[in-house]
Amino acid sequence: MATSLYADDKKVVATVNGTDITQETLNTVMGMVGGMPGAQVDPKSILDDLIITELARQEANKAGLTERQEIKDKIKDATDRIILNTWTQEKAASFKPSEDELKKAYEERTSGEKVEYKARHILMKTKEEAQGIIKELENKVDFADLAKKSSDGPSANQGGDLGWFKASTMVKAFSEAVAKMEPGTITKEPVQTEFGWHVIKLEERRDVKPPEMEAMKPQIEREYQQKKMLAYMDELKVKADIKVMLPEEAAKPAADAPKAEEKPAEAKPEEKK
Repeated sequence: MATSLYADDKKVVATVNGTDITQETLNTVMGMVGGMPGAQVDPKSILDDLIITELARQEANKAGLTERQEIKDKIKDATDRIILNTWTQEKAASFKPSEDELKKAYEERTSGEKVEYKARHILMKTKEEAQGIIKELENKVDFADLAKKSSDGPSANQGGDLGWFKASTMVKAFSEAVAKMEPGTITKEPVQTEFGWHVIKLEERRDVKPPEMEAMKPQIEREYQQKKMLAYMDELKVKADIKVMLPEEAAKPAADAPKAEEKPAEAKPEEKK
C-alpha cells in the first residue's frame, strides 16, 4: 500500500468547495489503514472519509477556531513536539557504535551465569524435621509425594518443583548447596536459610547459551544511543548561557508539605524465585 496506485500522485481524485484531494493524499491514508491488523482497505470509503474531514476542516475555519489564542497555543505546542521528537530521533540515530564497542557491550551482557538448575525442595520449620524428611527419602519415598504431604513452602502443591532457575535467583545458602550437587542427588544435610530448613533434590543441570550477537544488536545500539544522547545534552547544557531566576528558597519543598506515608517493610516470601 506504500506504493502509488497511479503513476501520477498529483492527480486530483476529488474536490471539496474548490479544495483538491490528490491521489498522493489518498495513497498515504490507504497505506496507514492498510498497516492496521485486520484492516479492510476500500479506496472509495477512505476517499469519502477524506471528503468529510475536509468539509469539517472548512467549517472549523469558518467558525474562526484558528484565530483563538488557545488553539494557536495548542498548534504551537504540537508543532514544537513534532520538531523536538524528530530532532531527538535523528540525533540519537546519528550515534553509531563501532564494531569493537558492540562486541564489548555484548560480552558484558553475556558474561554472567552460564548454568541453570532444575530442582525440588521440601521446606521444614526445624532442622530435626528436615532430618526426618531425609531419613524418609533414604527409604525410597517419592520426593514429590513427600513434598506435597510435608513441605511448608508454597511449591508444596507442585511436589516442591522449583522449575529451572539460575543461582542468583535463590538465597545464597540455597544456591551454594545446589551448585555443589550432582543431578539426581538429594542433600545429605538440611540447608538453612531465612525461610527455614530445606531438603533439596537436584534433578537437572544445563548450560545456558546466550543469544547470538546479531539478536542483541538492536538493543545494544538503542542503549548506546540513549547513553550518548544524554552525554550530548549534558555538553549542550555546559556550553549554553543559562540563567536560573527561581529563588533558592522556592526550589525547596515547603516545610508544612505533607510527607508521604512510610510503607511497612514487605514480608519476605518463603522462597526467593
